[in-house]
Parts: sequence; C-alpha cells; structure tokens
Amino acid sequence: VIVQQPGACANCHAAETPQLIAEMGWDEFNHTPYDELKEHLHTGTSCADCHTPNTMELRITRPAFINAMAKRGIDVTQATRQEMRTYVCSQCHVEYYFAGDMKELTFPWEKGLTIDDIDAYYQEVGFTDWTHAETGGRMLKAQHPETELFSTGLHAASGVSCADCHMPYVREGSVKVSDHWLRSPLTNINASCQTCHNFSEEELEARITTIQNRTAELLHQSEEALVDAIDAIVAVKDAG
Repeated sequence: VIVQQPGACANCHAAETPQLIAEMGWDEFNHTPYDELKEHLHTGTSCADCHTPNTMELRITRPAFINAMAKRGIDVTQATRQEMRTYVCSQCHVEYYFAGDMKELTFPWEKGLTIDDIDAYYQEVGFTDWTHAETGGRMLKAQHPETELFSTGLHAASGVSCADCHMPYVREGSVKVSDHWLRSPLTNINASCQTCHNFSEEELEARITTIQNRTAELLHQSEEALVDAIDAIVAVKDAG
C-alpha cells in the first residue's frame, strides 16, 4: 500500500516550515501532500526555529505546540526564559498524530502528559495508528515522547530544562553561552551534571549507566512479554 504522506510531516523536519505556514495557512500546509511541498524544503533545523532573528531571544515557531499548550490552559507568551529552554525543544520532541481529514499535526495533551492521560485522550477521540495483523488489536505508536517522559521526572520537577543538560553553559571568551552541540550529558559531565550534583565524574557516569542499563533491561522484558501475549492471542484465535 502506497501512503501519501501529508505536508504535516515537514513540521519538524524543515526550517522552511514557518514561512510556508505563513504563506499557505496552517490547515493548507498540513494536508497538502508532502510530494508537493518537498521542492521548497532544503534545510533541517536552523537558528530561526528557536530564536527571533533580530534579537536572538528564544521563541516558539511551531503552531502545534502553541495549540497543545493552549488546550492545557497555558499561554506560552508568558513563559519564563527557563521554561522556554524546554519549550523550544518541545515543539518537536513529542508524541503526536495527524488529526482528521486536514491532517492537522496534534499533540494529545488535553488530559495531561502521562502515558495514561494520553491513552485516555486517544480512547476518547477514537484514534489508533493501525490494526495489528495477527491479533486484530487497534494499535498506537508512540513516536518520540521525550517531552512527556521528561515532564514526569525529578529533573523537570526541580525546574531543570532540557537545555541545562543537553546544551550546558560554556564559556566563549568572556561570554557565557549554551553549548549548541545538543549532545548526551555524558559527553560533558562536568558542565551538564556537576553544576548541581556534587559527585565525581566517575560516580555520576556509573549511576547513569546503571539507570540506563536497568531501563533497557525492563524494556527488553516488556518486549518479550508482549511477543508472548501476541502468540497466546493468536493461539486461542486459531483454536476458535
């Protein structure tokens, strides 16, 4: 089956997106086939995605994030600078779907950001991504919910932003700026972690590795349990 991807896909993959939305309108941009837009798309992420060009202040350029926050009762124009250091990332590092015939890029956040909140939202609107070929189950595919997962953690509760760890402050001559490599905190534990955590780099790296390995093992166990569940469902279906 050939799927005609909508222009909504380009929301997070092209720096030309805000200009095209301004020219075409939000609805038209989203539902126009990607094949009709691709000749206008040449650049990935750019400075202007997150910064106002004439002042370099942080800004939001993607309507889907503004709309999702508004539905949660949050006016992003009133955000603090520290909040903006997460908001600019949350324009794209999220779970999403294309709603309705207009294929509007939508974040399922109306009920909250936990997996249970998002599942309840999808249940209410009746959306699923596909039907499982073997079990017949209606399925959801979580895209890349970094914002949602981060928001439930201790760092977010403590007022830490995405940029604090992934774009830590560094010195460029006499100026303090955010490191724009956007890397794992493990590549610069001193700048990313030790400003708050008064432990050696070796101990911090060991803690992080332990947590990551434990999380990966739980993920693998869950995957194996799901495969077993699928096999069991198929077996009982085959048995009538």
